[in-house]
Amino acid sequence: MDVKEVPSPIDLKNPQDALVWANEVNEKRLWRYEFFDYYVDFAKKISQKMNNENRAIHLLEIGSGPGFLAKHLLTQCGDIQYTAADFSEAMHALSKSKLSANELQRTEYILCDFKTAEWRAQLAQYDVVIIHQALHELRHKHYATQFHQEVKSLLKPQAVYFVCDHIFAPDAMKNNELYMSQHEHFQALKNAGFNDVALVKEIKGLCLFECYV
Repeated sequence: MDVKEVPSPIDLKNPQDALVWANEVNEKRLWRYEFFDYYVDFAKKISQKMNNENRAIHLLEIGSGPGFLAKHLLTQCGDIQYTAADFSEAMHALSKSKLSANELQRTEYILCDFKTAEWRAQLAQYDVVIIHQALHELRHKHYATQFHQEVKSLLKPQAVYFVCDHIFAPDAMKNNELYMSQHEHFQALKNAGFNDVALVKEIKGLCLFECYV
């Protein structure tokens, strides 16, 4: 299949562009924090089990951006070890500026581009993996199944994979090369080997899928 990628309208590696994006994203979609709260509630739910095993929750965010989710998680979940993976040093800098000294001690920043073959080289395995509003940065939905397959190698046994992105729908995103319908999300995840997939939250065309192998 000859895939023509959808070009990005913004250079997120550029510090000025990254700052503009960060300043606008929450103003455009204030309901993002309802999804953030879902992740926090989930982390708290499994924290007791981890505490009984005398270990912290290891959580990876792919496409971590300017650190809004990082701050939300680290502030409310004192027992998580958080890894931020992003291709933009400018985004990592914005994220670090939001965190306290204690939160930074529980955070690892990794520079990697999930469109490259070696993007997982510096990563480990995790109890929770989240990609929030970044899947479309593959720049074409054709790559989604392969990406999900690659994420499987980062999951510990019984780990959860959260995929949250905008969908292609009449009342949502209009570009069906960049964005997928709900059905296409389910199919891509199933084809990648995730046998237990549920749509757990949807607000204004932003959908959250909770996935297990």
